[in-house]
Amino acid sequence: MPHASRDDGAVRAFARRALAGLAKRQALAPQRVVVLGLGNVQWGDAGIGVLALERLKAGWQCPEQVELVEGGTRGRALVPVVESTRRLLVLSAIDFGLAPGARRVLTGDAAAEYLYTLRPGRPGMGFADALACAQLSGRSPREIVLIGVQPQASDCYGAGLSSTVRGQLDATVEAARLWLRRWRAAPLPRLEHPEIGG
Repeated sequence: MPHASRDDGAVRAFARRALAGLAKRQALAPQRVVVLGLGNVQWGDAGIGVLALERLKAGWQCPEQVELVEGGTRGRALVPVVESTRRLLVLSAIDFGLAPGARRVLTGDAAAEYLYTLRPGRPGMGFADALACAQLSGRSPREIVLIGVQPQASDCYGAGLSSTVRGQLDATVEAARLWLRRWRAAPLPRLEHPEIGG
């Protein structure tokens, strides 16, 4: 019987080591990241999120666990995208009530709260529904980061970005790149890429 007890102890010790190793591998494994550009390029500064995403895609090669998604104003249709990722990085024009071109980075509950309260007709219209559905299903992202730029004019159909907001394109892309690096998903620069931004 003492021999059996020693065997049981050895088995339990082996199981603990195996589980600890599995947990460590899971912690170090690449986690899926979605970079989501919201807005409408047909409405002036409202397109900053989509154009920043396009510039990121053109200038940087992201690792395979990163998906760049042009969300536009698809709203509830983005539910599968939101539910599929543990980390969500959103680029959008946001009315912070600040000077045009001001850029803010919000994380966690602050980011989610702002995305939940986006008004109809603004960039990201209906995206609050996608977040709510993901929350109700229990599959919402564990981490949400919002990089928002204060628009100067988002109600000018057919206009490109204002010069003030266009000046934030590179800074917005850089902020996104730094977050990806923080998440161990740093993109690599492409040697040549076209200029993007209206």
